[in-house]
Amino acid sequence: MTHTNYNRRFRSKKQGTVRTAPRKLVSFELGNVSYAVPIERVQRVVKDFNPYGFLESGQSLVRHQEELITLINLSKIFPNSGSIADCNYLIVCSFNQSDRLGIPIPDMPKILEIPEESFCEIPELYRQQQLPPVIEKLIRAPDGSEVFYLNLALLSLT
Repeated sequence: MTHTNYNRRFRSKKQGTVRTAPRKLVSFELGNVSYAVPIERVQRVVKDFNPYGFLESGQSLVRHQEELITLINLSKIFPNSGSIADCNYLIVCSFNQSDRLGIPIPDMPKILEIPEESFCEIPELYRQQQLPPVIEKLIRAPDGSEVFYLNLALLSLT
């Protein structure tokens, strides 16, 4: 027979632990750096796309399924990202209610499931080195690598 204090002690600890579901992210690499966006923002991944309408800012457009998608200038956000010509895939994300944003990437992205406790703040000394505001957090991936979390709401297209 178990003692009543034994049951009460362990019951309170169990009730205090609330498990949150891991967040699903779409992860991709540019150069040797990994990035991730929330899966809720990703509408689809397109293979073999043809950008046109390049602006001085580095942005361009893609038409896919009769929808115009604005491609971001990779070099403004992702240092050492390479050329758009090296990109074979396009992650199409919702930017706001009416606009779509395309992130050109060289390889097929991966899906990550990350627990909330794996997200951490980017150290201030590192952030001071001209880090774009869209790079919001740092994530410790299950494989032990570091991934930059992108908050697309903070993206400035200018």
